[in-house]
Amino acid sequence: MNTVKIKKEITEKRAKYHHGDLRTALVQAADEIIAEGGIEAFSLRAAAKRAGVSPGAPAHHFGCVKGLLTEVALLAFERLGQCIEDVGHSEDTAADIRALSLAFVTFVLNHPGHFRLMFRNDLVDRSDPRYFQVSVKSGIRLDRAVAAYHGKSEADLNQFEDAADIFCGMATLYGMANLILEEKAAHFFQDVASRDFVERELPKVLEHLYPSKDRT
Repeated sequence: MNTVKIKKEITEKRAKYHHGDLRTALVQAADEIIAEGGIEAFSLRAAAKRAGVSPGAPAHHFGCVKGLLTEVALLAFERLGQCIEDVGHSEDTAADIRALSLAFVTFVLNHPGHFRLMFRNDLVDRSDPRYFQVSVKSGIRLDRAVAAYHGKSEADLNQFEDAADIFCGMATLYGMANLILEEKAAHFFQDVASRDFVERELPKVLEHLYPSKDRT
């Protein structure tokens, strides 16, 4: 389980953090809380307690809840970017967009708390330059895959057709991820649980959504 892996990494590093890097300790504590219980389980006090520091430490280092949660969102985007990067490239545009879509949904299923945080304007400072840098990494790969499926090497968002293709592709992907996360796939696919659906049925759904095209 990814949550267990994250918790293990944090536990192994915590001793080092308590030798002076309290900021990192708080970020990792907040990251762990969200991995375990989602946004609902998070508070500055809970993060301080988990990190073993005073209740006032989070405000001192980050100013407010949004400051700390932005750091957690940046870590989540880095993980998503790595998941997307791990998907190989091929000359089959349909296979590529299916594989990337599957990787994205799998990430969401494995990191539900982080997914619900990453795009929240009220909880994350999206004006932070680092936010753009890490969020665009996975976005560019997905955008290019959608464009390639529609026969274009790059998407020009100043062109209505390109913008519509990317918008519809991303809306479909995010909507699908949310439906699966909320166990709504069971309403359409014989009461199958979300994780079983992603493993067994989603590849077929994606093949239906992005059928192979004849090469010219």
